[in-house]
Formats: sequence, C-alpha cells, structure tokens
Amino acid sequence: MAWGAKDAATQLTAITTTEKFFDDLVSLNPGEVAHVEVEANPPATPTDHLKVSVYGTLDTTTESWDETAIMSFTIDKDLADPNKASFLVSGVFKFRVGVVVDGATDTYVADMNHRVNGISL
Repeated sequence: MAWGAKDAATQLTAITTTEKFFDDLVSLNPGEVAHVEVEANPPATPTDHLKVSVYGTLDTTTESWDETAIMSFTIDKDLADPNKASFLVSGVFKFRVGVVVDGATDTYVADMNHRVNGISL
C-alpha cells in the first residue's frame, strides 16, 4: 500500500504558555504508521522554543486523553523560520498533537499535516 492523502489540521494561532491541540485527531489500524509534520512560526526575534507533545487514547467518541505524552520534543527557535519537524507515530489506537511555548515571552503560530501509510496487519 502507498501513503494516504496529506491531511492538514486547522492552523493554531496565539500559542503561548497554555498548551493548544490541533483539531486533527488521527486513528491508526494495527500496523499503520502516521508521518506527522509540525511547522513552527515564531515571532521575528524569538526567545522561546515550541514544545510538541503527542498524546494517545483508547476511546472512540468521547476521548479520555493520556495526561503523559507518548513523546515530546522541542522545535528550536534559532533555526529556519518557519521551522518544520517530522516524526512517526505508531502502535496507538488514536493520537493528538499539542503545542506550547516553553517560555513566557513569545507567541507562536503552528501548522500540522500528516499521512498514514495504510498498511494494516
């Protein structure tokens, strides 16, 4: 099977010290992998980084999301503007992606896209 269509989440704006979540909730079948890309747009002279976290759930309609992230990483403020980071998610029923600024100075804008490989066991 080939990779599925590229799906875009609604852009998040005014990201500060309160974590915001993309509206794109991704469900995976056993064996599927999602290639996810987050694009961080910092202000003109950033001092803070953008923290990206991935949370899972076993629920279908009324999600009860994990409090502890499956994975977290930081997108560096000093690299390209915008700065993109790609990662893979597998082995979970459903996941969502949250972003938060790691300091109290900056306000970010962020985008997220994903593709699922469509390979099921």
